[in-house]
Amino acid sequence: MAEIPRNFILLQELEDGEKGVGDGSLSWGLEKDDDMTLTHWNATIIGPPRCPFENRIYQLHIEAGPDYPKVPPKIRFRTRIIVNFVNSSGQVDLRAVLPRGWNKQMTIKDALKSIWSAMQKAKGVGHQPNDGVMF
Repeated sequence: MAEIPRNFILLQELEDGEKGVGDGSLSWGLEKDDDMTLTHWNATIIGPPRCPFENRIYQLHIEAGPDYPKVPPKIRFRTRIIVNFVNSSGQVDLRAVLPRGWNKQMTIKDALKSIWSAMQKAKGVGHQPNDGVMF
């Protein structure tokens, strides 16, 4: 079976992000329109209902490296958040939010949905930084 080139996969993901797939709680797109390597992305997560993150807007940076999708993207919160799967510099531990791990059929959207879901299920989360505080 022929392997689909990385840029074809990312162009489809870009198109999906621009369409606004889903309920609007997730969005993603290129950081700069002229990023011909499709490496640097921005994302927004609107905090899930009935949890400490409800209605908060979180900005994230995504790096889809040269081996994506074989290797998961690096995802970092730009907006400050205190939760067990995000370290002190905002880096997301995808292993903590993807119970079955990453596989090359997964997408940026899948990773963002898993982060959103983990936010909704987070236990023992205390007071969060004020809105707009960045890492």
